[in-house]
Amino acid sequence: MYSLPLASQTSAPEALVMTRPGSLPEDHPLSNAALPSVFAGLASQILTELAAAIKTVRSMTAAPRRTLKLGYTIGAGLEVVPRLLRTYQERQSDAGIETEEFDFTDPSAGLRDNLVTAAVVRPPLGLAGLVSVELATERLVACLPEDHPLAARESLSVADVLPEPIIAAPVSPGPWRDYWILTDYRSGPPPVVAEAGTLDAEMHLVSRGVGLSITSEAVGLWYKRPGVTFVPIRDLPRCSVSLAWWPQDTGLVAELAAVANEVREKIAQA
Repeated sequence: MYSLPLASQTSAPEALVMTRPGSLPEDHPLSNAALPSVFAGLASQILTELAAAIKTVRSMTAAPRRTLKLGYTIGAGLEVVPRLLRTYQERQSDAGIETEEFDFTDPSAGLRDNLVTAAVVRPPLGLAGLVSVELATERLVACLPEDHPLAARESLSVADVLPEPIIAAPVSPGPWRDYWILTDYRSGPPPVVAEAGTLDAEMHLVSRGVGLSITSEAVGLWYKRPGVTFVPIRDLPRCSVSLAWWPQDTGLVAELAAVANEVREKIAQA
């Protein structure tokens, strides 16, 4: 995943990301440390195209507009999405926008099958070529029954949760399911005891004591249920929430991406 610094909202969002297949070790000459110079030409091209797209969209005041369809993954951007939509519609009152929620069977929130124009998602998706703006980052937490032996801890380590029975998302293309069951940290198969396609189903299984799950800190604030508690996992990297779209839709998404960058900055300053 390449992070490219961008100009202010008048030209393009600050944090643009393009995904690519595969990954490279840190000591590789094309590692992330070398990307700013290696991909300078690509960054310049993307900036130019996105800035031009924003100008074009702003100049089309009299032309009919295609409706923008925004997908979002359950539990992703719980604070960001409402503010993003309100701000966008205040700025673009004549622009049509529709939203659709996707459960865990499609972590791409419609992007994989081109069902939406853009989507608020939680990487990793494993879709090469997507362009994205990071909206927020959050700590990962363990979702536990309130009477679980680990539930009273102030924080947990990865080693604490790996032996525990775990609830997984349904199988889907890409690395998303493995990310949330910590497959990269295990030496063997994860002890998956059940699958849940929605947060409600996940919370229900946890409250029954079927197993624990790994989720984001925001879910712990917005989806807390009786019988369930959330404990931070201190040695896992933060997860992210991003607005993502395919490059061919940049003209339609440009204004929304600019608003997303503005909303991101306001949330970070709050």
